[in-house]
This record gives sequence, C-alpha cells and structure tokens, in this order.
Amino acid sequence: MRILLLIVILLVCVLAAAWIGGESWLARKAAQRIEADPRIDAAAVAPLRELRRVGLAFTDVAVQTPQGTASLPALDLWAAPTSPTQFHASLPAQMTLPVAGAPRQVTAQDAVLTLRVVPTSGMAVGLAALESGTVTLDGAPLAQGVQVAARMTPMGAAAPAGAAAAYDVGGTLAGLALGVLPTPAAAALADMGPLSAEGTARLFLTGPLVAGAVRQGAGPTLRGLSSDGVSLRLGDLSLRLGGHLAIAADGRPEGAVFLYTADAPALLGLAADLGLIPGPAVALANAALATAAAAEVALPAGVTPPAPAAAGEMRLPLVFRDGKMFLGPLPLGRAPVLSAG
Repeated sequence: MRILLLIVILLVCVLAAAWIGGESWLARKAAQRIEADPRIDAAAVAPLRELRRVGLAFTDVAVQTPQGTASLPALDLWAAPTSPTQFHASLPAQMTLPVAGAPRQVTAQDAVLTLRVVPTSGMAVGLAALESGTVTLDGAPLAQGVQVAARMTPMGAAAPAGAAAAYDVGGTLAGLALGVLPTPAAAALADMGPLSAEGTARLFLTGPLVAGAVRQGAGPTLRGLSSDGVSLRLGDLSLRLGGHLAIAADGRPEGAVFLYTADAPALLGLAADLGLIPGPAVALANAALATAAAAEVALPAGVTPPAPAAAGEMRLPLVFRDGKMFLGPLPLGRAPVLSAG
C-alpha cells in the first residue's frame, strides 16, 4: 500500500509539473505572437495557475479592429481540463469598445465567449457562443442580457444544393434599449420601449466554419437558411417570422418567408417615422398588406405551407422566385443578393 501511495504521489507531481510547464510555454508563445502582430498589444501575459482552468491571463489588451481599437484591462483565455477542445474568453466587467466608429465605455456582467473545435473535422468550429448579463453603454443601460450560440448540426433532408455543413443559431436578447445606440434612428426609437428577440434558425453553408479561414476572409458562403420561428418585440409591437430560403447560383434567394403580426399599421407608422417609407404612403401600404395577407399565393417548390395566422394576426408571405421578390401577389422588384458564392 505504501508503494502504491508513493506511485500516486509521484504521478500527481509529474502531472502538476507538466501542467505548470505547459502553461508557462503557452505564455511565452503568446507573448511572442503578440510581439510579432502589430494589431494586438498586451502589457503582460501570465499563466492562470488554476486547477479548474488551464490557460493564460492577459493584462491591458488592445486589439485593432476595422471599426477602431478595443481596449480590455484584463482578459482570461482558458479551457477546462475535461474539455480540452472547448476554449473560453472571460471578458472584463469594463471595456472600451469601438461602437459606430467611436470609442465607448461598455460594461458587461459575466461576459464569456466560447469556441469549440472538432479536431476530426479539420479543426472546424463545432460551437461558437456569447453569453452576458446586464450590458451598459457609457453608463446607460443597453441590454438586460444576451445569449447566442451557433452549433454545427447534421444538415438533414431539407439541405439546399451546394450545402456541405449546417449550423443551428439560436438565442435570446432581452431588453435592448435602441435609443441608447449612437445611430440616426435612436431618437425615433427612444420612446418605443426595449427590443427583445428569441428564436432559432438553421444556416446552410458550403463548408464548416474554420476560425483561421474566417479571419483571413476565406470562410464558407451561405447556401440557404430556414427557421420555424423567430420572435421580435419592440415595446408593445411584436413580429414573428419563419420560412425557408435556398441561395441560387447568382446569390439570390429562392423560397419564402412568412411574417406574422397583429401590429402591421403601427409598424408601418414606425417605418414612416424612421424615414423608410414616405408618410403619405402609409395608407396605401396598409391596403397592400391587407391584399397580400388575403391572397392565395403559389409557393416555390420545396416550401412547406405555413401555419395559419392566429386570431387578430396578419400573415404576410414574402416570396422569392426567379430572381424576383413578391409580397403575396404584389411584385417588389429584384431579390437581394445574399451570397457572393
């Protein structure tokens, strides 16, 4: 028994030495990479030295982005010993981030970024997620919380032509105060109340996401998307949408999206307030929506007939066919290009 105990103690010592040595090696390599990359700077890089987290602690990090410099007083990058392919970035409570091209003071409660890779699939991204509690912008409440995750999933029989990978994207956004954002529309939205969103959608891509390829601008392209329901609420106004789109060779969608709402007149009034449509056109747009909701529409092949509208709701079919876009039977012109591939 004594010999067995000595062996166990020796094994623990060896593993601890490898652990400590591994983190020290990572710290040196990270410092070398930062020194060689002009887009990233950090005052210090140190091993975490924690039992439940293997990783590095960065101090006074500055990252150059296309929108400006992101400054973080601290940043922990780590993985749990039981999940060595899943990495986390624990963000500090206070940061300076570029918002609309200007540096802004942002606070985020318990904000964590998560990335899981799949070594057997060429280090493809199996999971990418963001979770945060209360968020403020320049001291003003911005959001009550956000949770969003993209998970690689089997494509299923509904996958469009050219798709080689699929990701289920879902989450919730609670209490986003649009009036706080530094945008021209902020004043018009300030009195509308907070925006909340919840739902899931499946994205079909030409291949799986690979972190390095995406960073270099060589990521996969969109081949289609589908959703059984995404709900949006702005103050007292609500909108629910779902549908299925496939991306044709020219990058334009084919399929249909169905919008459900009991607040169409109010939403059109808001669009006029924001300058999206002329004020005098609101009455005509209301009549057009009523016509579109009541009309029988020929759906493109492969599109599942939608659920009927609930009592008091209006169901609006937005159909994409032959490179054109229709609101029910009403033509709206050329369909937008959603993918360059």
